[in-house]
Amino acid sequence: VVAAGEDPELDGPKSVRETILATDRARNIITGLLTGLGALLVVCCGWLCDPTREQRWLAVALAMTLAAAVLLHARGYEDRTHATILAVSAVAVVMVVTLRFALQLHSAAAVLAACAVLVLVPVAGLILASVVPNTIYNPAFKLTVEWVGYALFFASFPLAFWLMGVFAAIRYRS
Repeated sequence: VVAAGEDPELDGPKSVRETILATDRARNIITGLLTGLGALLVVCCGWLCDPTREQRWLAVALAMTLAAAVLLHARGYEDRTHATILAVSAVAVVMVVTLRFALQLHSAAAVLAACAVLVLVPVAGLILASVVPNTIYNPAFKLTVEWVGYALFFASFPLAFWLMGVFAAIRYRS
């Protein structure tokens, strides 16, 4: 047991030292993996959502489904650093897709919609960040949020197959 704000001293049995070092290593590995996942998610969703493609709404639906699933998954981490990495990457997906549409479509409606999204998403995030930690939720609500997160993860597969044309290939195979 260590007083708040002090670093733990590695005195004591060898097994305690090894456990502390292994825990720190595992935390660093998980942080690196989540950072890589977040960066990959942002880059891939930004590349996927091409506003000039035929079914651009499907690509945006897939990107937003993945972003929402990652955001809901972030609440399951005890470590705030890990949850923050996933939450920031989910919000970055929305921002990157919005900026790509605004820059490539060159229309007043697209720019106004992008400005609205770029203002409303951080405002909604700030409101949720101030309300959610101060609220005690009942177990039924927590379970519902968990199931919605699972449903979003599972919904990404049919959306991806539809976007890749797998369903059309199966339907029209000869």
